Amino acid sequence: MAANHFHGSLLQYAFMSGMNDRIKPYRMILNIYREFHEAVVAENNDEVKVYRIYGKLELFEVLFNDGVMMDVKEKLERELALAQARLSDVKVPNLNWEKLGEPQMWP
Repeated sequence: MAANHFHGSLLQYAFMSGMNDRIKPYRMILNIYREFHEAVVAENNDEVKVYRIYGKLELFEVLFNDGVMMDVKEKLERELALAQARLSDVKVPNLNWEKLGEPQMWP
């Protein structure tokens, strides 16, 4: 009975080891894609902020062409510069799925 227990656990270990070896490349690909997706989402969020501030500035120039609200305009321009700096800091990796052996992952 002890031999069966040892034999069973050895087979289970071999099975799990083989399963982990088969799953490992897919986990790596999933992690790479997850990091890529997070970077794209971060870049998109920062782009939305930049364009929202651009829109406010354009509206500001249309509605308040005189010098009455210059402090609001200056504040918006500072926010725009900060948002553009944040956007330039976001790095989206350029993944070569062909090189990774997964050409079907990205068109």
